[in-house]
Amino acid sequence: MFIHEYVTTNKKTQTKYITHRLVESVKTEKGPRQRIRMHLGTLTLPKTEWRKLASFLEARLAGQVSLFEDLDPDVAKIADQAMEHYLFTQTRQQEKLERKSQEDMYSVDLNSATTGDSRSLGPELVANSMWERLEFDTFLKSCGLDESEISLSKAVIIGRLVAPSSDLGTWKWFCNRTALAEMTPVDVTARGKDAFYEIADVLYAHKSQIEQGLRSNEISLFSLNTTLFLYDLTNTYFEGSCQNNELAARGKSKEKRTDCPLVTLALVVDQYGFPVFSQIYSGNQSEPQTLEEILNQVYTDGGLVFHDILPTIVMDRGIATKENIELIKSKKYPYTIIERRSVEKDYEEDFRNARSTFERIDKNEGIKPLIPLATKQSGNKEVVYYV
Repeated sequence: MFIHEYVTTNKKTQTKYITHRLVESVKTEKGPRQRIRMHLGTLTLPKTEWRKLASFLEARLAGQVSLFEDLDPDVAKIADQAMEHYLFTQTRQQEKLERKSQEDMYSVDLNSATTGDSRSLGPELVANSMWERLEFDTFLKSCGLDESEISLSKAVIIGRLVAPSSDLGTWKWFCNRTALAEMTPVDVTARGKDAFYEIADVLYAHKSQIEQGLRSNEISLFSLNTTLFLYDLTNTYFEGSCQNNELAARGKSKEKRTDCPLVTLALVVDQYGFPVFSQIYSGNQSEPQTLEEILNQVYTDGGLVFHDILPTIVMDRGIATKENIELIKSKKYPYTIIERRSVEKDYEEDFRNARSTFERIDKNEGIKPLIPLATKQSGNKEVVYYV
């Protein structure tokens, strides 16, 4: 056996690559031929050592060890690396041949193939993982829900996350489109749509306890350090008359549906987007009047633990009345708001007095001139590229 050097050229770039292979001469019907026994990559070993390396590799392929390897440890190390790669590729090749010999192939007419009862699984696995990490089952049980109610809760909550829709749409999604039924404590696929409507009322009855449990688990799981609260309100409308809904009332609809009864939704989230506290008000609720109640409930019912500092409250101008600003100050909350009134005039005198201390900055100061890099002809125009 001997080592042969091969030179290949990339047809596009004309770059030449050099590789080395261990070859042996064999007799065939057409005369002597060379057969590749091992690919060696690109050797950095001097050519004078090639014969020695070929001798070491030939002995190893025969299951022997050369007596002179101890005298040439560098060549022996290269031989070890080459044999390690050779054995790896041989094992892969053998596994491939074994898989091919065990293939059990059938012909399938794709034009006549059909599928049935296909179910979504990927998003549900992600949602189920977070459900378990947040320990939903544990604190729902502490609220008094049985396994059937927990399964319905899981179906509704994950359904709103994966495929947002109405209660009816969530029920249809759970029955026909998702594999989530395999991840619930009990099978609720046979439950009617009314059960999906009613479980929302059960969850709402334990809203405060659920929010506290979630907040506590989120702080522990994600190591949250709350420094910012974002508070805002919105409303939504009902198509029906809602005569038996005590909160439904006429008001200014943010969706331009003043012809429908509304309810107002208040939500507090932290700087990471995690919900902290929520509240439902009547549709004609004045937004500024909700702040004091929200601040009190966030601090007490919200189950929050404030350490050295209170979080900063962020609100828009719809809530930032003079009275609310005073309220925030009295509770010593840091805050960021957009005031309703124009405050530029409050600083007009300060600006006028400080104007003489301003330093003029030339608009071109510090701008480096552009350096032409290349030109390119585009039609009748010459395009210049700068750096």
